[in-house]
Amino acid sequence: MTNTALVHRYLEAWNTGDLDAFDALIAPDYVNHSPGLPDPQPGPEGLKPIVAAMRRDTPDLRFELLRIVDGGDHVCVHTRVHPFNALQMQIERIHDDQIAEHWRVTQP
Repeated sequence: MTNTALVHRYLEAWNTGDLDAFDALIAPDYVNHSPGLPDPQPGPEGLKPIVAAMRRDTPDLRFELLRIVDGGDHVCVHTRVHPFNALQMQIERIHDDQIAEHWRVTQP
């Protein structure tokens, strides 16, 4: 799977709430550098509760892909977050065909 395809699948898992998909997509030592999340547990086990809570609080949560740039081991993603109509930029660092690190900035 290409890095771009991996990130597409990651967004799809967020959009559908497919928590099991994160086991294959997220590295065991994944680090989430997102502001506002105080040191979540690494790996898929740290991300899944975040996804579940966000989808529980906002069942129609959806990330609309606007642009994606594959920079080798880093993929930059520009999305619109529905239903909030917020814009988001995120960077995913890819290692061994999994997302190893995540950075995000959201503009309301």
